[in-house]
Amino acid sequence: MSEREKTQFLRRALCLGILQLALVVVLVARMYYLQIFNGPYYQVLAEENRIATRPLMPLRGQIYDRHGTVLAQNETSFRLVLVTDKREEIKEDLETLAGLISLSAEEKEETLKAVRKKRGLDAFIIKDNLTWEEVSAIELHGTELPGISVEIGSVRKYPKEASGAHLLGYISSPSEKEQTDDPMLTIPGLKVGKGGLEKYFDHRLRGILGHSAFEVNARRKIVREVAQVPSQVGEDIHVTLDARLQAAAQEILSSHESATAIVIDIRNGDILALVSTPSFDPNLFPAGISHQAWHALQENPYVPLTNKALSGCYPPGSTVKLLVALAALESGVIDKNTTVQCNGHVFVGTHKFHCMRHHGPVNVSRAIAESCDVFFYEIVKKVGIERLSEVYQALGLGEGGLEDFPHHRKGFVPTRAWKKEKKKAPWTVADTVQASIGQGYVLATPLELAVAVARLAGGGKRLVPRLEGKESVVAASEMGYDPKNLQIILNAMSDAVNTPQGTAFRGRIAVPGREMAGKTGTSQVRRITLKQRKAGQTKTMHLPWKYREHALFVGFAPVQAPRYAIAVVIEHAGGSGPAVQAARDILLEAQRLEKENMQENTP
Repeated sequence: MSEREKTQFLRRALCLGILQLALVVVLVARMYYLQIFNGPYYQVLAEENRIATRPLMPLRGQIYDRHGTVLAQNETSFRLVLVTDKREEIKEDLETLAGLISLSAEEKEETLKAVRKKRGLDAFIIKDNLTWEEVSAIELHGTELPGISVEIGSVRKYPKEASGAHLLGYISSPSEKEQTDDPMLTIPGLKVGKGGLEKYFDHRLRGILGHSAFEVNARRKIVREVAQVPSQVGEDIHVTLDARLQAAAQEILSSHESATAIVIDIRNGDILALVSTPSFDPNLFPAGISHQAWHALQENPYVPLTNKALSGCYPPGSTVKLLVALAALESGVIDKNTTVQCNGHVFVGTHKFHCMRHHGPVNVSRAIAESCDVFFYEIVKKVGIERLSEVYQALGLGEGGLEDFPHHRKGFVPTRAWKKEKKKAPWTVADTVQASIGQGYVLATPLELAVAVARLAGGGKRLVPRLEGKESVVAASEMGYDPKNLQIILNAMSDAVNTPQGTAFRGRIAVPGREMAGKTGTSQVRRITLKQRKAGQTKTMHLPWKYREHALFVGFAPVQAPRYAIAVVIEHAGGSGPAVQAARDILLEAQRLEKENMQENTP
């Protein structure tokens, strides 16, 4: 080998050695970076690949009435569970299951969708509330169903069924929108409150999730459980409702196509009964209601899913005459002796406003007791809409009453400014006259009407309705009304029920010491034409159901020591009589139960 060739060889060997050394340095540097500098990060990743977690569902808190009666409880159930890392032959497994238990095509499709979305050790409930026969069939064929097992769980039950369903609500799987708003709700099997108390107290009832940690192999198969953090049971809730009174009120109203009633304890605002009929069975929902049952509820013309006591907005009719009278007395427009001549109608401009009959000279007490429209037409023109709206709102109209309660609505109290902005028209005297008899633009919910009566009968205190609380008497702020004026109205309410001329006399409580007081009302859903009036057709019972007047009654009992305030609305009853009778029966039951409770608690 020549000298030149040796030099070239050595040069190439040196370059190759330098290159090899550089590669070794880069490799060592990379190993240092991965193992020393980034070691903790990759250690965490390795642990995450080795350890998988599965959520443990908490037991939902139970709901009790004021006497400890269970309204919503948990019962042990068996459920069919799929661990979604067991994906092999899932379609075939579902077909096998369909031969063992009742499994609809809809349930199979939902399972397949869940398998596509989930990963790891998420568990999906294929079917809940299995029967013993279904459990036995699955256990017998367990070897043929890898990744599918029967677990012990709980199912929500409502022992009172339709009684109180609107107030209680129900639980069900969260919707896609709810899952988007709260990632925790994507956990399979989690149920949330969908209405009523279940939704109102959902975060307290739901409890706190636990989890199990499992060691898994490279194929994500479970090797062993390494740790467990137990879930925490949800809080038990005790509400103000009286389950016995609720059931009685539900039964009393069940004979009507569509009706609602609410009873409030005047001493503290406790809601003792809240009924809306027709009702529904909340037990249909926790395990998943069928399409047929859901459509039947939605297509029912009497809207059984609507809580009419809280979301039904009705023209309050003559029940607001109590508030008009208070506004007139407080503003000095009238006193207890002021009289108005009722000839059966008045003219406002060219429009004729009618009264139910010719009353002759009437004062405020007689006007309330006999429901003379003309009296209120005349005095409200002097009171004015500003003062009237102020009293309406102060006594609870347009207030709603239960902030944040699901699906509750507020009534409406019109003002001059509202009409100018929304209707692009000035307020008129005719508008004020309409508002004085609870027609026109005025709307109220049954809860608002019950609160208004409770504030009147409670001595003008700003009582606030409540669903939870223990105090027997709550100190409410004074509203500043003259006690003498309040007493004039309360006495007139007693006359409306307990004197022969009163509009509610036929439905009075005849038991001494338990008498009720109140005010009747009807609200038109269709105007009576002049032609119909001339033909003597001032009643609507001959019309189809949906065109008849709503029946209303607001009142309290007992007269001498007010304890219970009530509002009843019976849709399209055609006259106030049915509402009076329903209120009488409910208030009698409330007083009977009070006496029974006192006897039970007496040593």
